[in-house]
Amino acid sequence: MKFVVDSFGCRSNQAEIQEWIIELEKLGYELTTSPAQAVFGILNTCSVTEKAEKDVRRFVSKAYHNTRIKWLIAGCTVSQDKTVLSHKYKNYFFFDNQEKKRLVQAVCEIFPIDSHMIFHSSFRSRVFLKIQDGCNFRCAFCIVPSLRGKAQSLSKKDITAKVRHYAALGYREVVLTGINLSSYGYDVFPRETLLGMIEEIQHIRGIEIVRLSSLDPRFIKYSFVKELSGFSKVADSFHFSFQSGSDAVIRRMNRGSKSADYLKILAHFRKFFPEANLGADFIVGFPGESEREFQETVKFIQVSPLNYLHVFPFSPRRGTKAAILEPLPAEMVRARALELKELGIQMKLDYRDRCRDKVFTGILIEENPNYALVITRNFLSVRIPPVRGYKKKKLSVRVEGVINENLCEGKIA
Repeated sequence: MKFVVDSFGCRSNQAEIQEWIIELEKLGYELTTSPAQAVFGILNTCSVTEKAEKDVRRFVSKAYHNTRIKWLIAGCTVSQDKTVLSHKYKNYFFFDNQEKKRLVQAVCEIFPIDSHMIFHSSFRSRVFLKIQDGCNFRCAFCIVPSLRGKAQSLSKKDITAKVRHYAALGYREVVLTGINLSSYGYDVFPRETLLGMIEEIQHIRGIEIVRLSSLDPRFIKYSFVKELSGFSKVADSFHFSFQSGSDAVIRRMNRGSKSADYLKILAHFRKFFPEANLGADFIVGFPGESEREFQETVKFIQVSPLNYLHVFPFSPRRGTKAAILEPLPAEMVRARALELKELGIQMKLDYRDRCRDKVFTGILIEENPNYALVITRNFLSVRIPPVRGYKKKKLSVRVEGVINENLCEGKIA
């Protein structure tokens, strides 16, 4: 029995989708990319921004009217408006963030099969693994704690079992994800740590690269970065949830940090990971953000060692403190977002240009007759001449040119 999947939002959502795929394939279900061939579909949703939520609703409406299959829809948008969605789409099945733990069981009940076949679709060449969910902070702009609940960490035993299974399936890179990854282990007794978890994964045979998703600066100390640098399999790419470079805006966001703290963190990473690709999230147009405060963010980015940006226009979310504040004019917010995005593109180009003639290790993720694609440890996409038999294998590539801000070209070193 075939099924299709789709996902909106964060890497944690991608990790959940991948886990559902792998579990269902072990039970005899087969993944397809064609809704016309599928019996059912699975959708993981996002409500972190108004745009993300609109995209989800548009997808569901289109699927409802244009596909014959039934969908199991899970995640944050369901947690936000399950009653409305269930009433509107009566033939679909909805699972909020608490209920989606039984999604695979629900598939077996709704679409039973009797199969001893085991599939493996290689849905990704790099596997995402969610080791933590929820968040205990209450940032003024963020609805996720209301939808995901308090921080919860997966046990070390369960994580290592999953990683060993993924390694046996042929995955060579594991990306650790979480709603607040940095808080991993703080909610369990005896307390675990993200560093301790990475050390466990380091020793699992077959795993070549351990990559971390977004890190919360409130958990990062000098000792953390120093110890992290001692793990040989940790990827040289790091992403941070900064959100602003203006102390006044950071304070109104209830982030509990200062821009000087961010610069210290980046300096620590640059010291111990000198060639790392460093990036961060920034929200522009937060209510009350003056032109001077916006320029403080621009200046912060310009003097920092950051190499790329993820820029988000402020999106009011019902139920958050920021939602009741007077918003800035939409045109102003769009203009500021465009300015930061253009700055981010130039930063990406500059970093890739500095990588010319250097050799980096990575995982080959795509082979086709015209070219092959490698994702390096420092998160460069490098197109190389076509090869066969290297997919999911670690190899070294020399960067020879920059095609655009997202793609380099090179060859096997």
